[in-house]
Amino acid sequence: MRLALILALWALPAAAEPALDGTYRPAGSSWDCTSVGSDGGALAIRDGVFYGVESACTLARPTPVNGMNAILFDAECTGEGEIYGFRVMFMPLGERLAMIQDGAISELERCN
Repeated sequence: MRLALILALWALPAAAEPALDGTYRPAGSSWDCTSVGSDGGALAIRDGVFYGVESACTLARPTPVNGMNAILFDAECTGEGEIYGFRVMFMPLGERLAMIQDGAISELERCN
């Protein structure tokens, strides 16, 4: 019984992730929504991976932020021949998404 409860609670963050899935561009920009990951192309979150400009980051260890509709991740990335990581928080804002990382906030809008 205890194991079932632990497994159910452990699965909760993953259940929240699909709300983030989508194709995005910086709010107010004219970035091309048809070309994900290229310079001037869209950004995307799909199945736990964030696709940036010429990079892909696995969004590991999702942690819901208490009292907020937000999820904190450890991003484990590869891009331009390098491997790197950072912490990032995503907060859905209707058709927009706040991306908070190391003192910077970017507002992304969904591509339609």
